[in-house]
Amino acid sequence: MIAYRSTQVRTLLLYAQDDKGLGHVTRTLTIARHILARHPNCIAYIATKSPLAGFTLPERCDYIKLPNLLPPPRGAGQWTVDQEEEAKRHFRRIRGQMLRDAALGLAPDLVLVDHEPLGSKGEFRDGLCALKAERPTTRFVFGLRDIQDDAVRIRALWQEVGVYDTLEKLYDGIAVYGSPKLYDVAEAYAIPPSVQSKLHYCGYIVRDPPAIDAGALRQRHGLPDNGPLVLAIVGSGSDGYPVLEAARAAVERLQTKFPDLLAILVTGPFMPVDEQARLQAQATATCRVVSWADNFELMAAADAVVSMGGYNSVCEALVQARPLVIVPRATHKVEQRIRAETLAARGLARWVHPKELTGENLAEALEWALRQDRQAHARLVREVIPSFDGAARLTNYLSRWLGSAQPEAEARDVYAASTCGGGVT
Repeated sequence: MIAYRSTQVRTLLLYAQDDKGLGHVTRTLTIARHILARHPNCIAYIATKSPLAGFTLPERCDYIKLPNLLPPPRGAGQWTVDQEEEAKRHFRRIRGQMLRDAALGLAPDLVLVDHEPLGSKGEFRDGLCALKAERPTTRFVFGLRDIQDDAVRIRALWQEVGVYDTLEKLYDGIAVYGSPKLYDVAEAYAIPPSVQSKLHYCGYIVRDPPAIDAGALRQRHGLPDNGPLVLAIVGSGSDGYPVLEAARAAVERLQTKFPDLLAILVTGPFMPVDEQARLQAQATATCRVVSWADNFELMAAADAVVSMGGYNSVCEALVQARPLVIVPRATHKVEQRIRAETLAARGLARWVHPKELTGENLAEALEWALRQDRQAHARLVREVIPSFDGAARLTNYLSRWLGSAQPEAEARDVYAASTCGGGVT
């Protein structure tokens, strides 16, 4: 035990791999708040590349900012492909050393690694292994978001980089952030029988829904009190412009069928300034554009939601039982498309392929959402996903390694008092 820490204090180290996105950090902070509320003798450190823009840390929580590779300044020339790749490798080595030093220096009682069991591109491998060797009492848990990517691709990648061996020899538990009824990770990712006993499905991890005054929220955004409201969100916004432009066009088209239709488009903090400006130039009295908002709060006042297919955004729309139209992120990864297909097959959402994204196609899907019976849709959501208490269930699961905990009812009061500031999704 390191000298400056009381033997009564339990230390938790959480690794969240966000860079330009915000979903992993949102989930990690939700988890940290629940654990710290339940365990008054616990302190937490979050290691991440994210700048944590728009977030408030709970008490007894700090973060370790891992450096990102920054592009050359304008006028300084451009890297060649080889130079950029070498620079990325260099920064991975820097982050790897920082993670190793932090892990050994903090000597945590529990390490919770989000999404990538060895860290992004393996950057946490050395730190995890060194901590395992130096401090055998530390417990390691892998937080597995249910849908990662194409299952065949994940199996091949995990085999190539040694994930299966890591799950068997390093990790004490695997917390699955999802439900086997919707996505069976053991089958999808060919998790061997020797590891399956470590799987623990916690359910979907979502922030507690905010209590809102829908009328006051509309007034805050300068919208009329009446009329159906569409919310269009794109997470951090770095690649979300095409979705919001299509949403704007879809709302304009639908106003011929729904004359009092209103909309709020949230660009997110990382959308390029020129793209934000183009959207702002087309904003109207009935179609507002804002750069930042608590999307979860807006969902509570919305009648329909247009979103990319990120885990947090989708889960927050579902917990609010809002009819949802998903436009999956257009990358080589198909995680968001799989999530959209899975939910659409259960009648919980419609989705539009990014290659087919037009105002007309999005308007057709959005009309479905606007015409849904809200109570019937809410019942269907609860039939498919009975609860969204994944953070509480994960906390219960981790408590076996964190010692005695505060009674759950008392912990909820502490958690509620610690959630000011929220964050973006």
